[in-house]
Amino acid sequence: MRRNIANQLDYMVARAQMETDIAREVLERARHSEDYHKEKAAAKLVAFHENEEKMIMLYAEAKAYYPDLADVLERRRPHLKDLYEEAGLLWEAV
Repeated sequence: MRRNIANQLDYMVARAQMETDIAREVLERARHSEDYHKEKAAAKLVAFHENEEKMIMLYAEAKAYYPDLADVLERRRPHLKDLYEEAGLLWEAV
């Protein structure tokens, strides 16, 4: 689901979506190259980014509506908090 970016959580999700779109473009190019190993690696890259996008979307929802759950997620997956802080800096720069 695409929508306007209104805050740093939206920015974080939009960035994850953009990275997934880029991975899909890489996969399309790999399919045209007819190199099996390149295509397989690109497909794994797409799967990775799709899973990461889903995790970031769930984290953003938790951060917005369930702060206690977001705290637990941040303790178990510290990189989510790092992504959130980075998104805040980048959002302020925009």
